[in-house]
Amino acid sequence: MTTKIYLVRHAQSKYVPHDDDFHRPLSKKGKEDVEKITKYFKKVNINRVLSSPYTRAVHTIEGVANTKGLDIELIDDFRERKVSNKYLDDKEFSKFVKHQWEDFNYFLEGGESLKEVQERGIKALKTVVEENEGKSIIIGTHGTWLGLILNYFDKKYDYEFWKSIKMPDMFLLSFEEENIKSIKQIKF
Repeated sequence: MTTKIYLVRHAQSKYVPHDDDFHRPLSKKGKEDVEKITKYFKKVNINRVLSSPYTRAVHTIEGVANTKGLDIELIDDFRERKVSNKYLDDKEFSKFVKHQWEDFNYFLEGGESLKEVQERGIKALKTVVEENEGKSIIIGTHGTWLGLILNYFDKKYDYEFWKSIKMPDMFLLSFEEENIKSIKQIKF
């Protein structure tokens, strides 16, 4: 039986430097894209809706959950990586991200390495696959997390790929038992 996992990167959010990253709401464009995601899933059978606890991830898949009459189950290990205890400006952040993708063990004080994020993400994803054989599940998450999950299964999903992930973006991972069979980007 095929288990289908739809990884949905959150829609565009309102970003303000030094803002509360956890509670960041969707932008106007983000809310418009949520309608497109919801419309796409109207004809798709979905058994469960899971999400990172971050507001922007939850709100991105909320329409699907409401349409299907399903609760959104929050899974902390689907969250975005913690960068650092201090704010990085755009230039510092770009340099930091490139360094992380070159060295998965690299991290800043108070932050997580990509290796840590990938390990916690894969462990959580494997649990979902094991517990839901033959079902279709949506996971609302983040760009780095999504990129690292795909990278685990195929190294072609690298830094350059990460830079290309849109807000929102969606990928379908198909599993037979616990083995990945395909990864497909979904256009909506």
